[in-house]
Amino acid sequence: MIFMTQTIFYTDFKTLRSAYIEVKSFIEKEAGDEVSSLNTKIEDDLGCAGDDNYELLEKFVAKYKLDATGFKYSKHFLSEGELFGSGAALLTLLALPFVITFRLIKGLTRGKVDLNKANLIPDWQRQTTDITFGDLLTWYLTGQYNLRANVVVRLGNAG
Repeated sequence: MIFMTQTIFYTDFKTLRSAYIEVKSFIEKEAGDEVSSLNTKIEDDLGCAGDDNYELLEKFVAKYKLDATGFKYSKHFLSEGELFGSGAALLTLLALPFVITFRLIKGLTRGKVDLNKANLIPDWQRQTTDITFGDLLTWYLTGQYNLRANVVVRLGNAG
């Protein structure tokens, strides 16, 4: 069994609220979509993938002068080449008739039969963990790369 220690980060409500608004505004401007919760994922929910999320993260770190030590882009996202390389494009093209057929069946049955949920078409891309708005907010608050799951934010003073 692996136990992860969580870092406790103390802040006041005014700072937390200001950080929330700042990071949310930044992400919405850069991604061109609305952040709905702390769990909003940069790639899956906002559709910011490949070079777009790479540039978003690069701007985020530079603008707020954050420490990116320990951040591994490939752990969280697929590169542009992995998303749109010739192999992925060929597999997507080959799967397209099945995807269209599955969606047509779902539409005709008004959602009662959804073959996409049956995972009949395998996912050819390697699995990544994405990053959420909450993760970026935590990174902003602490000034260094930290995922939200590894930090407990508490209101008040450290003493």
